[in-house]
Amino acid sequence: MPTLRAVATVCAGLVAGLTLAHVLERPGASALDGATWLAVQHTFYGGFGIAGGVAEVVGLLAAGTGGVLARTRWPFVLGTVGFAGTLVAYAVGNAPVNAQVALWTLATLPPEWSVLRDRWETAHAVSAGLALVALVALSWPPPRREQP
Repeated sequence: MPTLRAVATVCAGLVAGLTLAHVLERPGASALDGATWLAVQHTFYGGFGIAGGVAEVVGLLAAGTGGVLARTRWPFVLGTVGFAGTLVAYAVGNAPVNAQVALWTLATLPPEWSVLRDRWETAHAVSAGLALVALVALSWPPPRREQP
């Protein structure tokens, strides 16, 4: 159990850090004009998706397995819920926007681009909250066993 918990906790920390970085970038991103925002989207975010996606899936598997095997299940169950929620937020909020943005050029940037930017940012905020739930639950000290 300690190994599963450690893996899930590290993954939760990574996901929380990556999604919180997006949340902290939101005020600056909101101040960018469409052309600059599009250039940033096309340039800087590839590593976030790779590292975050791997951490979300590995964390979900580790927390889910711990939830089945552990004597004290609640940290693993909350961790599993948190990881599953981050994946749902990505699938519903981030992936559809990412797919559209990947096809945009300066000439095809739609007038409502900021609405989609805000949806993308909100999905990251939801993911950050869920990742923090997982991180706190998985970091909670396990109960001490009484010595015979």
